[in-house]
Amino acid sequence: MTERKKELFLPMSRPVYRKAKSLVQDLSVCMAHVNNGDEVGLSPRRKAIVRALRRRATTRQRQCLYLYYARGLNQQSIAKLLDVNVSTVSRNIRNGERHVEEA
Repeated sequence: MTERKKELFLPMSRPVYRKAKSLVQDLSVCMAHVNNGDEVGLSPRRKAIVRALRRRATTRQRQCLYLYYARGLNQQSIAKLLDVNVSTVSRNIRNGERHVEEA
């Protein structure tokens, strides 16, 4: 097997496809603050993200975002954990991200 083909089969960390790296970092930090109500030490941008998630995102969207960004689970694992279809998880993540982008 060529070196290039080997690279295709190496395990990788979860890739970030559509979102900028800074948004992913913001979400991973903010998801821990959404449920506990603590905004101490967060930048104004991250405070806005936490507030948007609390006000606009549904409970299921927050669950999916938390498991995806803060816990690092993939969509298939989240679907099994929540006993829903993978497409439902994908839609909840996408809609939750949209709420954050609007903040």
